[in-house]
Amino acid sequence: MKTNQIEIVTLETKYFIGVPVTNVFQRFDSERMIETNQLFLARRNEIKGTINEQEYVCPHFANDILFTYIYCVEVTEIKDIPNGMIGFHVPSQRYVKVRSADQDPYALSKEYLKENGLENNTRSLALEVFRFGEEQHFNNADIYIPIVERNL
Repeated sequence: MKTNQIEIVTLETKYFIGVPVTNVFQRFDSERMIETNQLFLARRNEIKGTINEQEYVCPHFANDILFTYIYCVEVTEIKDIPNGMIGFHVPSQRYVKVRSADQDPYALSKEYLKENGLENNTRSLALEVFRFGEEQHFNNADIYIPIVERNL
């Protein structure tokens, strides 16, 4: 049974504070990812102004060599950034939002973009939104893929 949900949404500007980790695709270090996630979970109470205490967001970007993944929470403003963390904002933009319990949401989003004449904005950040307490796997997340905006 398919349980796919795909839609285009616009998110307003978002502010985040969290812990980044950069990894090499050819020598993927899953232990480093796990350690960074554990560090974030242990220190998340240091982040002030959290908007939703039930979820965390993992913005990420990549090229053919490296990728950076950021364990963070959305906050009301970038202020009082705890030592060892970063604060940043993502401007308002449109996304393909995908949720799938039984298929790769990234493959689904790629197919959806192609079918609808849209393009992934690789100069922005994709977002994975998880709920605290659930397994961190893309089949448990809302995935947001930024869309290139075309001037009409």
